Amino acid sequence: MQVRRDNRRSGPICAVSCNGRVDPMCGLIAVSGSVSSPFEVFFGLMNLQHRGQDGAGILTVDAGRCGGFHLQKGSGLVENVFSERSFKNLRGTAALGHSRYATIGRDDPNLLQPFLDYNTGIALAHNGNIVNFYSLRDALLLANPTSGPAMESDSALVLKLLADELRDKQVGPTEVFKAIKTCMQKLVGSYSILCVTRDGDLFGFRDPHGIRPLVFGQKIADDGEKMYAMASETVALAFLGYENLEEIPAGGVVYVDRKGNITRQVIDQRSVSPCMFEWVYFARVESEFDNVSVYDARFRLGLIAAKRVQQLGIEADVVVPVPETSRSSAIAMAEALKLPFRELLIKNRYVNRTFILEGQQSRQEAIRRKLFPIANEFKSKRCLIVDDSIVRGNTAKQILKLIRQAGAHEIILVSTCPQIQHPCFYGIDFPSPAELVAHDRTEDEIATELGADRIVFQTVDGLREALNHRSLCTGCLTGEYPTDVESGKSFEQNRLLDREKIPGKVSPEKIKSC
Repeated sequence: MQVRRDNRRSGPICAVSCNGRVDPMCGLIAVSGSVSSPFEVFFGLMNLQHRGQDGAGILTVDAGRCGGFHLQKGSGLVENVFSERSFKNLRGTAALGHSRYATIGRDDPNLLQPFLDYNTGIALAHNGNIVNFYSLRDALLLANPTSGPAMESDSALVLKLLADELRDKQVGPTEVFKAIKTCMQKLVGSYSILCVTRDGDLFGFRDPHGIRPLVFGQKIADDGEKMYAMASETVALAFLGYENLEEIPAGGVVYVDRKGNITRQVIDQRSVSPCMFEWVYFARVESEFDNVSVYDARFRLGLIAAKRVQQLGIEADVVVPVPETSRSSAIAMAEALKLPFRELLIKNRYVNRTFILEGQQSRQEAIRRKLFPIANEFKSKRCLIVDDSIVRGNTAKQILKLIRQAGAHEIILVSTCPQIQHPCFYGIDFPSPAELVAHDRTEDEIATELGADRIVFQTVDGLREALNHRSLCTGCLTGEYPTDVESGKSFEQNRLLDREKIPGKVSPEKIKSC
């Protein structure tokens, strides 16, 4: 196996991590069937960059060659991690890629995926969050106290559970399905997982509730080879020309061997509860989940929110989106209310994301650099400011302050997502209710806290209508979760303790005061 070094960090990028932490929203893609697979994974990751910007990794498989794994990982954006020279080493007919987003332990290169268990010859990339991670980890340590340092990555834990089930067995569909079934009986939480084997086989599976997305596609390559791919979003596969796109069902697995034989099975389906945030915020507007277009869903969210604005008797002069994910909803709202739509918050594309900066003052100053209003267009106007959602409220507060300073007469903030009042345990970074601006506050109190004259939230019924879904994961909105989250309480405390251990990260007490 070849392990590449990241030139921007000291030390090797290890193939297996036992010193990681939980990875929330991430981007996954795997491709098999052609020597162009590594390039396709690279371009697929470029189209999944929005799902993770902390780092990226690509692992390739030269099936049949001694030590046929090649791996490169690095911190930063995909285009900065890989170069033309990378693909002289990243060769093979199967490849697995991961773009990482996380909020704790960010600077540790060992957190970057894919992970590899060399003994069983399986590489893994994971999107989601294992709620009972700490109890499973403690059970593993209790069973084998001499196994080494405590495993802190839920993704590495899933790989270990899978590898333990496949140890000394012939890796193929039958044995893999049995191993996945055993893992599903142990794991609680959200997980979409892609794996490649040393033989060049590819398989992917989702948790029994289908909380995190995973899609599968096929195509004929230019050289006539039939290629197969799986990814977090349809946009990545559509960009690469894959067709017959299908969503892997909740609790389902798809296995493609190196000869192109496809085996499908639904192993353990308990509900169909996709995360509503995929449509509201996470995904690219070009993507589609469960036959529901992200663009169409966001447009309908704007139409339904406009009806609510009308019912409340709110009058305004202009509709302004908060860049970028609320644009579709704001256009729909403006059309429905017969108001002018104006993009008056101008984004500087060369400023890093604000939430990764240390310290509240640093984040506030960064927001001023990232977004700036066209002041003359706000002056003396009643403004409908449309945002996709409001979580902690830090960004919204600073944006409304800028608009107020620009001379707006009245600011009505419209969220196309209902109030986020409860923690998420499935891969969105708000496992503590104390971090949420809507927790234990009325709409008037939220408006005052954020500096708006008035605030309008989407309703849960309106959200379901817009997404054409009777079944969704809305735990962060309603407090009703598709899985048992009792262990999530200890998860929250352990996560906050993890955050405290990292220099510069805020303590639980400071989080509560934010």
